[in-house]
Amino acid sequence: MTAPAEPGQGRGASRAQATRAALIEVAAELFAERGYVQTSIRDITRKGEVTSGAIYGHFRNKADLLAEAISARTEVELEAQSVEPGEEAHYIESLTRLAADYEARRRLRALIVQGAAAAQTDEETRTRLREEQLAHLDTWVTGYEAAPDRMGIDPSVDVPTFVLLTWAIELGLGVLESFGIEPTSKEAWAQVQSRVARGMQLPPDDSTPKGTRAKAARKRS
Repeated sequence: MTAPAEPGQGRGASRAQATRAALIEVAAELFAERGYVQTSIRDITRKGEVTSGAIYGHFRNKADLLAEAISARTEVELEAQSVEPGEEAHYIESLTRLAADYEARRRLRALIVQGAAAAQTDEETRTRLREEQLAHLDTWVTGYEAAPDRMGIDPSVDVPTFVLLTWAIELGLGVLESFGIEPTSKEAWAQVQSRVARGMQLPPDDSTPKGTRAKAARKRS
């Protein structure tokens, strides 16, 4: 039998959760605007008007804070706006709509680009962000693989590779945006994404050797 909560315990947990969410938002803003490497824990404490102890009470280090910031924005700006594969709205419709709304995820892409740059020279950042990215990729793959027949996905399609491709398109746009290069229009961007999504329903190309299946370009070792 669970012991009753102490008076004020619920309020304390709510305050802690609010503090954590606020720190994630502050860090995301600073990382995107100033750069991940250029932003220190001290900068975050000043902007958030908290002590360093408050940060380390919620996060192991700066890499952990960056990963949580990316994960939180992915959930809010992407996953919460999409329809789970297999639901009434078709996945092609969902991906097309998200593509048309790409501008809303500009800061998310900027955060990931910052993290990718830091991961090239910092193993801790690389490891933490790899964990965060794989968690989302695995969730998306599981969703598609749950009801392929209902979604009309051809049995020969390697779903993990398709998911990796669509995410690579999203993140590749973030790299180009850092150079000032963007799609010509929302409509054109969404239309091309729709074509990519519809490709999941096509049979294998006759030029593909029989028995050959694409392998996901993710290394788990």
